Amino acid sequence: MIALDAWREETRIVDAVADALVAGDGRAAARAVEGITDPAACARIWSRARIIVLWHAIGGRD
Repeated sequence: MIALDAWREETRIVDAVADALVAGDGRAAARAVEGITDPAACARIWSRARIIVLWHAIGGRD
């Protein structure tokens, strides 16, 4: 199970990745995750960011 503080930090990174991807800035997305060394955390972050980007493509900005 992931600790609450770790989940919050991942959420901050997910937001940064999703914002960068929506803006078309792949370098910024890569910089947002460059310090992540845990493969499970990396997978969660990219998966959650992809969901946000997909929602944005389908539903538009909120």
